[in-house]
Amino acid sequence: MQQYDLQEQEQLATLKHFWDRWGNLISAALLAIVAVVAGLNGYQYWQRSQAAKAAVLYDQVMQATVQNQQAVVQQSLQALQQSFPKTAQASQATLLAGKHLVQQQDWAAAEQAFDWLARHSKDEGFKALAVLHKASVQMQQEQGEQALAALDAHSFPYEFRPLRDDRRGDILLGQGKTQEAISAYQAAFDGLGPFSRYRSVVQSKLTALGQQSAAAAQAPAAARSSS
Repeated sequence: MQQYDLQEQEQLATLKHFWDRWGNLISAALLAIVAVVAGLNGYQYWQRSQAAKAAVLYDQVMQATVQNQQAVVQQSLQALQQSFPKTAQASQATLLAGKHLVQQQDWAAAEQAFDWLARHSKDEGFKALAVLHKASVQMQQEQGEQALAALDAHSFPYEFRPLRDDRRGDILLGQGKTQEAISAYQAAFDGLGPFSRYRSVVQSKLTALGQQSAAAAQAPAAARSSS
């Protein structure tokens, strides 16, 4: 019994010595962990709250475009851009509104929307789409050189480069530069995957210009060699 008491006292003394030496550090570390977890939970709650509020404004923009309520489109979009500029909903709503404004041939407002999207979106895909749409708006206004400059100035992600080349072909063709347009369309065709539905659109543009894509030209040759 005395031996047990002695062992217990030794353990208590060891524990007390350990706590005296490391207790403050352990307590501080635990408090820091609690603070980090609480902060993370708070931030996640704030993000969810922001996304929910942004979603309401996005729905307003979407409904306004369907009902062709120009004033509501501009008002809701401005509120969304000012209050929640970094949300995905802001990017989606701006792209949607920009397309709607193009349909209304409100070129200045459409270009302003695409400029905002290119500057503020966190998503490189949205930025690329903004530049492509802005180039189309400029092409509609016969501002071909500005449109080409906009395409050249932007660093497109790899998967958007065929669309850039296709848009470049449209602009060049509109300027009467047929051979340069053909080269751009060929680059777009080559960059698109074999299962891309848009590849047939680019092929039709080449066909209309009396051209056949390199891939299409090789197909009959490959068939003859295999037979």
